Amino acid sequence: MTKKSVPESKAQLKVGFLGPEGTFTQSAVLKHFGHSVCAISLSTIEEVFHEVESGVAEFGVVPVENSTEGTVNSTLDMFLTSPLRICGEVELRICQHLMGRMSELSEIKRVCSHAQSLAQCRAWVKQYLPGIEMVPVGSNAEAARLARDEEGTAAIAGDAAAEVYELDTLFANIEDHADNTTRFLVIGSRLVPPSGSDKTSLLLSTSGTESPGVLNVLLDPLARNDINMTRIESRPSRRRKWDYVFFVDIEGHAEDAVVEIALNEVESEANLFRVLGAYPKAVF
Repeated sequence: MTKKSVPESKAQLKVGFLGPEGTFTQSAVLKHFGHSVCAISLSTIEEVFHEVESGVAEFGVVPVENSTEGTVNSTLDMFLTSPLRICGEVELRICQHLMGRMSELSEIKRVCSHAQSLAQCRAWVKQYLPGIEMVPVGSNAEAARLARDEEGTAAIAGDAAAEVYELDTLFANIEDHADNTTRFLVIGSRLVPPSGSDKTSLLLSTSGTESPGVLNVLLDPLARNDINMTRIESRPSRRRKWDYVFFVDIEGHAEDAVVEIALNEVESEANLFRVLGAYPKAVF
């Protein structure tokens, strides 16, 4: 009797994220990919890029901007040297909670959190914890670990961190703005085909950025082709002092006919032109 071979199971998708376990970025991974993926916790945004570039992970998830505190510059700067593409985006409503092992606010000696989270809760902290030391750390999950291990330390973090580090939520939803939202990018090695509701991200620069109207000339093809620009950020190019590149998001997919025409015109005016990615808009 011939023994039948058992087919190998499909390899589990590996996704790197800015860790440690319990961060909002991990929540973004689960929202976008589901709970069946192998989520790899990494300590820096740079490590996430490197793990995807090397093929250890198929995709990575990194924060790029917060609705109240602005851009995560370290994510943008990685695209200056990385060949990776943007394959998707995730928008996550950020609910910040004060958590710890104490039962009274009077027992709190210090509060730890990521610098952006501290800033997002600035007014609440000023009102309810005046004079308490605020300690910025590398991530909300790291803050939660400190709150678990250190007497008198509380943390500002999300539900996932409270669960992972077994902390009590002392006050929920202490963020200063009720619509506090963070946008994350899904990075990978390939472009994504059109979905019908897309966004395209560009990296641009032009020679002679000190010349009057040079940015207007660079972006004019978008306006003439009725393409909506939803975001623009400038960052130092690192090529020479006072030289800048521009990160631009537009509506539509790079392969859409009208977008393709406009981008060809932009490229003809640009000193540096790169489509970082064309991908479905986030579903909130």
